[in-house]
Amino acid sequence: MKSMSVGAEHVEGAEAPVLSSAESVAGAAHRPALYMLGIVGLCLAAIVVTLVLSLHQPWLGLRFGETADGGVVVTEVTEDGPGAAIRPGSRVVTLRGATGAPIALEAGDIIHEPDVLGTYAEVERFLHRQDQLSAMLHGGEIAIGLDGGQVVTVRPTDRPLQDLPADFWVQLLTGAGSLLICGWVYAIRPRDWPPRLFMISGIAMVLSAHAAAIYSSRELAIGSDLFRVLSALNFVGSLGFGGTAMALFLLYPRPLVRPALLLAIPAVLVPVVVLDVLRVPENQSLLRYVPIAATMAMIVAFVATQWFATRRDAAARAALRWLGLTISIGAGCFILVIAAPALSGFEPVMSQGYAFGFFLLIYLGIALGLRRYRLFAIGEWSFRVLFYGGAVFAMLLLDAGLIYLLQLGHESSLGLSLILVAFLYLPLRDYLWRRTVARKRMPEAELFRAVVEVAFSASPAERAGRWQKLLVRLFDPLEVQSIRDPVGTVRLLNDGTEMRLPPTADGPALMLRHPFGGRSLFSPVHLGLARQITHLLAEAEVGRHAYERGATEERQRISRDLHDDVGARLLSGLHRGDIGETRKILREAIADIRTIAGALAGDRLPLSSVLADLRHETAQRVEAAGLALDWPLADEAQLPEVMVDYALYRHLVSAVREVISNCLRHASAQRISVAIDWDNRRLRASIADDGVGLGGKGSGNGLRNLSDRMRDIGGWIDFPPVEAGTRVTLAIPLHAKAGAA
Repeated sequence: MKSMSVGAEHVEGAEAPVLSSAESVAGAAHRPALYMLGIVGLCLAAIVVTLVLSLHQPWLGLRFGETADGGVVVTEVTEDGPGAAIRPGSRVVTLRGATGAPIALEAGDIIHEPDVLGTYAEVERFLHRQDQLSAMLHGGEIAIGLDGGQVVTVRPTDRPLQDLPADFWVQLLTGAGSLLICGWVYAIRPRDWPPRLFMISGIAMVLSAHAAAIYSSRELAIGSDLFRVLSALNFVGSLGFGGTAMALFLLYPRPLVRPALLLAIPAVLVPVVVLDVLRVPENQSLLRYVPIAATMAMIVAFVATQWFATRRDAAARAALRWLGLTISIGAGCFILVIAAPALSGFEPVMSQGYAFGFFLLIYLGIALGLRRYRLFAIGEWSFRVLFYGGAVFAMLLLDAGLIYLLQLGHESSLGLSLILVAFLYLPLRDYLWRRTVARKRMPEAELFRAVVEVAFSASPAERAGRWQKLLVRLFDPLEVQSIRDPVGTVRLLNDGTEMRLPPTADGPALMLRHPFGGRSLFSPVHLGLARQITHLLAEAEVGRHAYERGATEERQRISRDLHDDVGARLLSGLHRGDIGETRKILREAIADIRTIAGALAGDRLPLSSVLADLRHETAQRVEAAGLALDWPLADEAQLPEVMVDYALYRHLVSAVREVISNCLRHASAQRISVAIDWDNRRLRASIADDGVGLGGKGSGNGLRNLSDRMRDIGGWIDFPPVEAGTRVTLAIPLHAKAGAA
């Protein structure tokens, strides 16, 4: 049974998977966990690029602030940084590099967001000064001129990770978290338009937030070329978020337009980006913030339209209420604290870096609403995919963190760190890997035992439940559903994302989706395994049905014996006035009960014990009737230890009783003789009396019943001629015929 182990490399006779033609043309197969793994990789790549661009900039170890008269002052100094000699509160007047003229530092040089500048001319001047300052910082030592004529020489170094400000981490977390949540939804339903649009919004958000994180958290300056690219990405991401949110509410929860008409949105927004890149209008704030505010207004309008369209669909309206409120409130707060003040000529209410937290709240709110409001028809099993992606994400981050933290110079510290990694971290990582990624194979013996347990469960409901549990254990699907359209055999559909099984184990036809936690597809190996276990289960069920049929027949036989023999005897004894006759009937009934009880205690009895009990019972009956019994013991002692079934010894006992009863009632005999002989296949009992005879072997219902009993167990009855009286020969096989009743 090698081919039955999960994950085996080959299954003999396995057929190719049956794939629907539409899905096979669709392209790459859908594997939710692998999609999620790719999205985790994309998210990590975005984080790495953002950190590299932020850290590989010249660092002075200073924080700068604006004075009331438009100057620049040092607000904070890192103790072990390059500029540790400068006191907090010192006003910075000039910066001078190794070559070139000094640059007088202005308040405009330290603004976080150039979007607050009113005109593109101001933007170009700002970028030019950023270019000059960046070149100076990259040129080696710089002289910082402070008020009072003091000059401090500083050599910039690479920026350490711990120096990045809090608003940088808010923007980084917003972008990464948004992308993970959107990617999670997309990984579950990549072929549906709403999740696709939601995924695009996540990509737009990571572009906008991470680009802003780099330039808004700079210490002093970065090159103008990089600044232009980052600023453009921030603007594209902001418009992209607004555009995809508009498109989302045009299709979800009710489609208001055809998907092709959504192309009108980029047809309007792309020219806006082109105008910004070309610096065509004079007013930058107008070009950048008016489209963002307009998309917000359109989002509200589309939400209102969806509210009307879903007035008779409570579930869709609940999803719309949650999704619409989270996006409207989060994006609306960003407009109020950033865009509205900029359009009005005022300073933003808060830093744009912290304002990105409103978008993170949007995606967190959507994540919370996925389970409760069934947003995008996401099933509860999808949270397993999220856990898988989150575990991989955490594992990779921990790996990167340890690589960063273990860059120690002293050998003893490095050795201690390696010991901690070997004994603590690596086992933890192995545990996470086994819990989230690795597959466990089911041993063949255990699989066979599990199939037998399914087949021989006590009730149909229990069999169906165990069958589903076995399938879950073998294939770990994300989704198991009963289907109304059963299939005749196991089939694979939709590029291997689904397996459909016929009704099995008293359960309905089943559909399994996304095997192994969504990390793989059903393959021909799995198809062969499923077909083998369904065939094995069918064979086991045939055995169970035969067993149940035999048990039912046995119960029916015992019930018939109790009714026909014991019941009839007790009923006849109830109406007898002679106490002697009553005692005789009771003894016969007790003998019947002993025989039936012996059958219940064990289906097989030694033939010698059966004959001994029968001889004892016959002796009591004959003695009570005043007759002599000739039944020698010597021959029976030589009987082999043959074990006989209940059906056989029950018919033997009943036949002998019936013959003895006929002798006692009708023969007018003085003596009854019984002789037992046997060979390897058959036992013969010869019963004779010295009475008047029966007058024909075929007369009477009793004789016909005797013939029927013998025929049922493969034996026969004969009446050989004798000079006086009657002789009856009973022949029975030493093994009962199948199906004897």
